[in-house]
Amino acid sequence: MTRYKVAAYIVNYNMPERADALAEYINNNVEWDCDVYLIDNASDISPPAKNTNIFIEDNVQTTGGWLWGLRETRDLDYFAYWFLITSAAPAGKDDILTPMAQWLVDHPGAVGIHPALTEDSTTAWEHLITRGGTRPRRTWMIDNISSLWRADWFNSVGRFDARMFFGWGIDLETSYKARVQDKTLWVDERVRIEKETNIGYKLERMNMDADDRSRRANTNMRRVFFDKYGPVWEREIFSRGVESEML
Repeated sequence: MTRYKVAAYIVNYNMPERADALAEYINNNVEWDCDVYLIDNASDISPPAKNTNIFIEDNVQTTGGWLWGLRETRDLDYFAYWFLITSAAPAGKDDILTPMAQWLVDHPGAVGIHPALTEDSTTAWEHLITRGGTRPRRTWMIDNISSLWRADWFNSVGRFDARMFFGWGIDLETSYKARVQDKTLWVDERVRIEKETNIGYKLERMNMDADDRSRRANTNMRRVFFDKYGPVWEREIFSRGVESEML
């Protein structure tokens, strides 16, 4: 094992074709030393992806799937963790991991980096969409569409809060913890990834509709943040946020 080995975690729920596409993209196009963990989150409409190597008997939702994968690989020493979702797809066959991993190696104060989203991506976080640059740009928050986190730092802050099981809020909180510690987060304009929001819901494979999940996830996130940070949680979580982004 090399010192800077990366673990990629892909959680799949009824989206085998997209999960397999991500795994095969990494295996065929990424030069950086990377182990791929494709986690089947109790798929019950479509069969598991053929590249699945971790199986969960009951659906533990997005956050639970990533934490499950981390527990399964807890005895392995990785430099960084790469979290991917099945609504994401690399824009072409270029190696998107190697430039990002090298950036973390070369910049010890950087704890998270994310590919720039293509212009046609659908996202609530427009600051992640490409601005046409040619190098990483500092940002205030990265989403877990295709996030690469420095493992020692990520572990030191408690990883993701399992109570935000739908996945909403774990990106905000992890980025907040980085800012509080004066660590840096980056959008890498040298590499691109495309995001198609709600594709699984459009294909009717999620066992609920997108609006219902959004309501549940929003309520879940707000309850957890209120419990942890009190009634001013939004001011706290977004502190040193958008206004501090380096343009």
